[in-house]
Amino acid sequence: MARLFVGTFLGADRVALFEQLKQINSQLSQRWRLKARFVPLPKLHLTWLFIGDVERRRIEEVKLDLQSTVAEWKKQNNRSFQIQYDKIEVWSSLKAPRVLVLESTADCPEAESLNNEISKGLSKYLEKSEKVQRFKRFRPHLTVCRFSPDHNEREAGKVKRLLSDFIVPEDFFPLAHEISAVSLIESDLNAGPNGYSSIQDIALN
Repeated sequence: MARLFVGTFLGADRVALFEQLKQINSQLSQRWRLKARFVPLPKLHLTWLFIGDVERRRIEEVKLDLQSTVAEWKKQNNRSFQIQYDKIEVWSSLKAPRVLVLESTADCPEAESLNNEISKGLSKYLEKSEKVQRFKRFRPHLTVCRFSPDHNEREAGKVKRLLSDFIVPEDFFPLAHEISAVSLIESDLNAGPNGYSSIQDIALN
């Protein structure tokens, strides 16, 4: 089986900014009394659709369907575009943090339509549990940090956490993400920082 998703990696020219974020927030685990794991730089991406486990013999079929899906989207006079991330958020809540993300709050019709087209075109590969939309509309975001309980911290549930605890340089926002391609990506959970490998890249121009 192959664990697949469709995404767009962050450009190398932007990745260096996240190394700075990691360094200046190195005390976040201690401050929030949780295990904070920053996403490795090579893994920074926007997810268009998480597919999940697919039999390897069907990968070529997925690739063909994704190619057709993007071609259909481009027929609507759509081409490459830019997403501007402009705020940080913690999901699911500050009291019980799961991930810290950079989110785009501006309307982006191109992103909305691309997400809809990919979700529709590849829906047959999804498990029923993956077909349930978490949000009513697509919310473009980059996951920066993941949290898990620190079982050595008995008082972790009583910690008062604020978004302002996470330090963002003044000139960090807005962060531009050039969406010039979508990729079919395989995730290897045992491969560490290099666990995402692109097996198909489709240009949007």
